[in-house]
Amino acid sequence: MTATAHGKVMKVTAPTFHDEALWRKRGSKWTCISAGPVLHWMIGKPYHEVSRYIERKGWRVIWG
Repeated sequence: MTATAHGKVMKVTAPTFHDEALWRKRGSKWTCISAGPVLHWMIGKPYHEVSRYIERKGWRVIWG
């Protein structure tokens, strides 16, 4: 994961969109704190939950 002043940036690419989300570690879990319009549903969700969904969809993820 690439760090910013506010957290780490996740870039998601799918056949129909490209969007980004910002993640921050809260306690021992990574949580989405901000996201673009397509990924807005991720906000407040833990990484393990989001990553399973992304994997099922076959979307590509790049950190940075």
